[in-house]
Amino acid sequence: MTARTCRAPGCGARTTRYGRFCSTHKSRSRRHGHPEQKAITKADLRPFVKLVQARIEKNQGNPAWDLCEARWCALVSHAQRLVTARHAGQAGSRFERIAAQEIVKLAANVEASVVMETTFAMFLLENEQPRRFRSDASFRFQLVRRLRGLSEVNAGVWFNAATGKTKRAYRELAPSRLLKKSASGGR
Repeated sequence: MTARTCRAPGCGARTTRYGRFCSTHKSRSRRHGHPEQKAITKADLRPFVKLVQARIEKNQGNPAWDLCEARWCALVSHAQRLVTARHAGQAGSRFERIAAQEIVKLAANVEASVVMETTFAMFLLENEQPRRFRSDASFRFQLVRRLRGLSEVNAGVWFNAATGKTKRAYRELAPSRLLKKSASGGR
């Protein structure tokens, strides 16, 4: 069997046994939605969150903010009904249930205004710097990662005895779950 090289541009490493990418690019693709996508950090998003906050402050009387909050509350309510139905034994889509659980966790730990500001900021970032996102899927991955990152529920904390420090690690969703979850977002 001939050795295949990674399909990521500029990478000459060998692929995993049945994959298209080397282990580095495969991992990046699973985590970020594209093998060349870099993570969008809080620091990257901060100026855009400030722009959104300034816009909201400037247009406080605009009914759009109340409408967006009402839509978020309706989404949370729907997600809670799905989770409750699942606990009652009602059958349903696994991916929809997982998405509903994530929405309920987010709503329980983060204010609606923060969720809206972060979402609007991500769309502003995508509009202002479209080259930051390698594909629509990578944008959706980063949007979900930024929203999940708002809550401490999605982070694990562990103590490193060697350094004597506490470390914080982000808990990832399984890529198949994120793909199904983000694909239904339709951008």
